Amino acid sequence: MQGFLKKEIQNLIKQRYNLSGIEFKVERPKRKEFGDLATNVAFILAKHLKGNPFEIANEIAEELRKNSAFESVEVAKPAFINLRFSKDYYYGVLKDILSKGFDYFRENIGLDRKVQLEYVSANPTGPLHLGHGRGAVVGDVMANLLEFYGWDVTREYYINDAGNQIRVLGVSILYRYLELMLSLVYDGAYSSPVYITPLGDGTTKKDRLYARISELFREIGEDFERNGYRGEYIQELAQKVYNLYREQILELPKERAISFLSEFGLKEMLEEIKEDLNRFGIKFDVWFSEKSLYQTGYVEKTLKFLREKGLLYEKEGAIWFKTTEFGDDKDRVVIKSDGSYTYFASDIAYHYNKYLRGFNKVINVWGADHHGYVPRIKAAIKAFGVKEDWLEVELVQLVKLYRNGKEVKMSKRAGNFVTLRELMDEVGEDVIRFWFITKRSDTPLEFDIEKAKEESSENPVFYVQYAHARISGIFREVKNRKGFNAEEEFEFNPLLLNGETELELIKDLATLKDELISIAQSREIHLLPQLAVELVKKFHYYYNHYRVMTDDFELMKARLALLKAIRTALRLIFKFIGISAPERM
Repeated sequence: MQGFLKKEIQNLIKQRYNLSGIEFKVERPKRKEFGDLATNVAFILAKHLKGNPFEIANEIAEELRKNSAFESVEVAKPAFINLRFSKDYYYGVLKDILSKGFDYFRENIGLDRKVQLEYVSANPTGPLHLGHGRGAVVGDVMANLLEFYGWDVTREYYINDAGNQIRVLGVSILYRYLELMLSLVYDGAYSSPVYITPLGDGTTKKDRLYARISELFREIGEDFERNGYRGEYIQELAQKVYNLYREQILELPKERAISFLSEFGLKEMLEEIKEDLNRFGIKFDVWFSEKSLYQTGYVEKTLKFLREKGLLYEKEGAIWFKTTEFGDDKDRVVIKSDGSYTYFASDIAYHYNKYLRGFNKVINVWGADHHGYVPRIKAAIKAFGVKEDWLEVELVQLVKLYRNGKEVKMSKRAGNFVTLRELMDEVGEDVIRFWFITKRSDTPLEFDIEKAKEESSENPVFYVQYAHARISGIFREVKNRKGFNAEEEFEFNPLLLNGETELELIKDLATLKDELISIAQSREIHLLPQLAVELVKKFHYYYNHYRVMTDDFELMKARLALLKAIRTALRLIFKFIGISAPERM
């Protein structure tokens, strides 16, 4: 509707005033009695024409009244134009939805510009938790919307595989592996002759195993106790290592063993993360390795670029980046005094890489704990000579899980959090995806397991999916009882849809396109579940007060057409959210 009116006014301005490229607002009035849409175009034109805004508003209104799409066009002082669309316009929208399907709601606002969304990017040192899951849904829904509305979308996962946390993963696996080996030695798993027969120095192979285990325990024990990853998944990885390599790990020097197990753990955890995301309906176009930035010399290339611009300096043996010149509260270290790179150095290089890949827009979906990190990344972006708004950062708060009114904090497998996989096992992917975007992503979310499992109107996911199944059920019943197939295309008389609720539903369908475009532009994806719930609420009211399967065949067809359009709208919203559209429930 807004797009339609904007085009009508733009054409009118060009024909009457020979002007183009005029920016003005078209929006829904706060009060219903003012009409369906309102515009401030007269105020904007008055500046260009050096005329009276009220007179210009009346000139435009007079021209718009000639268009049968409008039932009324009124000018309200000082110079606002309020418009109300005609029933014929709304009936035309209904027919368009039925003939075009999703394409009715489509518009190329992205103009095929390249946008990269980086989301999840969880450290591959443990299973995905609920915070990762929420970030996954937020990023995926944004990508779905932008793709639909004409952006060339790249979905990307940044693998943090180059930092100290990967070594800590190796230390953790080695520690649990040593525990396992020690228990096997004590339990007699190594009691065959080959292990207990004395060797030349009087010791046995079992003695040497025990000695090596004890030696490695001493060397890594303090490191594990201080930094190690805990949780059942580390023990599972240690068991896998033993199953594959037995005692061969003990034959490696300590650092070689840690390095080997770091790579092993990284590969295993990445596979698990990919499995969980695939099950959750999340797919990435690019899996970008942080390590590759070092292997290809990209980090040094980026720092060289900054050095040549005079933005790096040395202090206290370290190399600093002058981020304060670009709005940061203090300068940041990129190379430590021991010669090692900071995380910030690789993050700068990664964003420089994004810039060189030619993206017109970059959106990072980060956990809320990265809030303080945003200014320094924005500073780096500006140092590249790129506009600050090239990078957009969406922060995602954590999820609190409740069962029987009490917060759930522990997971046997993860050690100190509930995994996404555990929640998917219990309530299903659709429920999680829907619930995770019911609030703004930058506000905390409470997830009630018991409510999420309810099959009632108290559970919004069940509520909206049931409406879709109900409409499909009505079509099946009409086919069985009346012999009419509503799934196929059919002619109907929209003038028969003249009840107040029917007209309100058609208006909601007509305005849905504007609302979806607005969500794609603002990233306020929490409005999607609200749109679905509001539409379904009106549908249920309609179904309970208007008979669809009536003896008046033409009336029945008209009402089936309305239901079919409602189902199309629901399917599109479900597609954006990434949930299924069940035919039966």
